[in-house]
Amino acid sequence: MRSNRRDFLVSMTLGLTAAAVPVGATTPQTTKQTSLRFREGKPFRIVQITDTHYIPGDKRCAQVDEMLEKALDEDKPDLVIHTGDCVTNSRMKEGWDRFAGIFAKRGVPFAAVMGNHDHEGKHSRKAIVEYVSQLPGSLTQSGPEDLPGYGNYTLPILAPNGQSVRFVLYLMDSRTYAKDTILKAVKGIGKYGWFSPLQVQWFREQAAAFRNANGGTPVPSAAFFHIPLPEYYEAWRQGDVALVGEMRERSKTTPICSPNVNTGMFYAMLESRSMLCTFCGHDHDNDFAGRRLGVGLAYGRFTGGTNTYQHWENGVRVIDIAPDGQALTTFTHLRSGTYGPKATFQHA
Repeated sequence: MRSNRRDFLVSMTLGLTAAAVPVGATTPQTTKQTSLRFREGKPFRIVQITDTHYIPGDKRCAQVDEMLEKALDEDKPDLVIHTGDCVTNSRMKEGWDRFAGIFAKRGVPFAAVMGNHDHEGKHSRKAIVEYVSQLPGSLTQSGPEDLPGYGNYTLPILAPNGQSVRFVLYLMDSRTYAKDTILKAVKGIGKYGWFSPLQVQWFREQAAAFRNANGGTPVPSAAFFHIPLPEYYEAWRQGDVALVGEMRERSKTTPICSPNVNTGMFYAMLESRSMLCTFCGHDHDNDFAGRRLGVGLAYGRFTGGTNTYQHWENGVRVIDIAPDGQALTTFTHLRSGTYGPKATFQHA
């Protein structure tokens, strides 16, 4: 059962001692006990997969299985995060069972957020998140019941001794389409959905809670969701640094499929003084990493097969969070074995 936002803010089941993070009205949210932690002197490695559009038993999805097994065996992540459009037909349970089995065989925990296509089979987004959250090794959570969407939650990464939070992962539901909102009749509203102001406020509350629990110092963080923020377009057009990676060739005039409505999530991230980089999916033909106003904005590498549109080789994105949590380095890994150029983002 989903809790409301207030209940989330007064719960803390990280496996920490009571002295590490005091429980109270400003305590960060979590409902699932986690054991994510840095190893002494080692980076914490995440493999991001995205847009698998998986159909169990479909030969066109064989590339997905191959890439997942390759990434897990060669990159040896501490965590896998799927940023949406995971299993996009009615065989959702069978598809997610397949993914969970691949992860469990190698002892790697995983988490997921929803894309705009996940619910197009017979299962609702609510049912999908609830099912995935119960799979072995899953750290996925439904999130507060008073927030729009399903899958708004945090995953703290602890210091090696388990006594403090060194880094925070924000996983959020970027929702679906403009036609599913109350603004659907507004001319020029665009195609894709956006973060609700309630989700923006939730992010602010979480960032403040982690900051307060850390003695007033912002805790470095990264965010994962499906649909890119409008600021991804600004990073492409006039970012702080040259883009690292590739972008779509078929539409240079509109290369970013973001919403036309901006509810201020990026500003909230700037305001938090904690966000190193955000990671999304959605645009199969983009895998660039850039920066806008000091915050990294990166795409995952399309991990899907030929059952959906595919104009280049599939792969994953690797994210290495520095042992002290103050920086992260990211690059792509393709099925052929090629690794892309690295981009590094530091905590201000």
